[in-house]
Amino acid sequence: DAVQREGWPQPQRSLRREGWALERPDVLRLLEKLRRSGTPLGEYVGGRFYRGVVTGSDRVFVIDRTTRQQLVDADLRNAEIIKPWLRGRDVKRWRIDWAGLYVIFTRRGIDIDRYPDVRDYLAQFKDRLSPGVPGGRKPGPYKWYEIQDSTAYYTELQKPKIIYQKFQVGPRFTFDEQGTFVNSAIWMLISEDLCLLAVLNSPLGWFLVQNHCTRIQRGYQLIWGYFRHIPIALPTPAQRAAIEALVRKLLDAEGQGPQVAEWERELNALVYELYGLTEEEIGVVEGLDHE
Repeated sequence: DAVQREGWPQPQRSLRREGWALERPDVLRLLEKLRRSGTPLGEYVGGRFYRGVVTGSDRVFVIDRTTRQQLVDADLRNAEIIKPWLRGRDVKRWRIDWAGLYVIFTRRGIDIDRYPDVRDYLAQFKDRLSPGVPGGRKPGPYKWYEIQDSTAYYTELQKPKIIYQKFQVGPRFTFDEQGTFVNSAIWMLISEDLCLLAVLNSPLGWFLVQNHCTRIQRGYQLIWGYFRHIPIALPTPAQRAAIEALVRKLLDAEGQGPQVAEWERELNALVYELYGLTEEEIGVVEGLDHE
């Protein structure tokens, strides 16, 4: 009875060496069309994708406003290495809920003596920070006052970027224009492309995530090895202008308010148009579980 109710004919050609795509034929046809319609995300962003920072001890390196102000009052130079900080839970759809936290970004190779107040503040935790010490941080080629992550791409962190949580139960992407530093629960696409953000936050974007990424309880894990393959279509100048105008409205409203639902309906329609979807294909996308 279950087979009669739920089953479908599975084309043998869909069972490829690189992986089986056990999906209904209409879904397979749509996925093939979408792949032909765009460039893989990894190529689209020119390989500029990064995981957030691993400090090795957030309890030490992540500080509140009061501690930051004390360090800056002691020496203005300290502000050079104290950066606004986001955790995964702070990243929402179309907005950032910053908790007022900062990170002491003592990257590999820093001249810590240039910042004596920061050095003295960290020194009270030296035993905990020393790499390889029992109860301390993981072994590694870094000094006790340096963050664990080498973060060779730290200059990219300070640029405008699209950010998102690695684990999602629905599309939760937003745009950071402030050069905020982020923790390792967050991944970054170094791009100012608001059309890309529109695709990622759309039902079509979530459909692509569902069909490329690993399923977890209640959602998906956006492992880059899979996520980077989702196809991103290139808009015409007219499409770009219309999409960017709506995305800017949603960002300015932080995804909240009475007009958001209507703006998102308009935006989703533009994304479907961008990929050339028919009404039947839109039905396939919207027939899946998405938010």
